[in-house]
Amino acid sequence: MAIWTSRYSNKELPNGNYYPVGISIGQPKFRLGYELREQCYSLAPKGYMLNMDIENFKKAYYGKLEGIGTERIISMVNKLEERARSEGKELVLLCFEDVRVESEWCHRTVFAQWWAEKTGEIIEELPDPTLPKGKAKRDNKKPVNAPAKEESGYEQMSIFGMAGI
Repeated sequence: MAIWTSRYSNKELPNGNYYPVGISIGQPKFRLGYELREQCYSLAPKGYMLNMDIENFKKAYYGKLEGIGTERIISMVNKLEERARSEGKELVLLCFEDVRVESEWCHRTVFAQWWAEKTGEIIEELPDPTLPKGKAKRDNKKPVNAPAKEESGYEQMSIFGMAGI
């Protein structure tokens, strides 16, 4: 089974390998660069849940899913996945938040947790080739002020750090 979660603005989605399905309350008002194939409001949170902290949200959202019924949701998602597979694509359940940003969380990750608990199957976040907003450019360089590792008991000195000696 190939099911992913992601955000609508993931730049990986326009490559044509995916069957994008919205699971948010609303749909994006920005240009996507791909066709949103379906909208599954059954998996969207209710409006009153949007201002909850994660723990209260999880209880309320799980309650919503249980109210719909585990077997019904599993059947719904399996049908979406079958449609995707029939086109040679992988299902991606979408909403707005960029969960790569440390302070962000989203109902899609809560849904993925619920799904794993009910089915034993893991739904992963689709890799996103862009940098999270507000994050510095990633590179493998160490910061200039990083302390030197002490492996041999000696500390390397810099002539630039010796001013005033």
